[in-house]
Amino acid sequence: MTTPGERQQAQREEKLAQIEEQVEEGQLVIRQMTDAERKKFGPPKPRQEKPGRRGRP
Repeated sequence: MTTPGERQQAQREEKLAQIEEQVEEGQLVIRQMTDAERKKFGPPKPRQEKPGRRGRP
């Protein structure tokens, strides 16, 4: 029996494999943002850690 964390990791790896396959087949292109796009959308925001369930008072 797998833990929820293991299932989540397996799903993530499966999605990444699909993305890699699409890139190889030419169905998907991953590129850098242009300066105009960076200016329009701004820099990426740092991810904030969510408090765990046990961290609640």
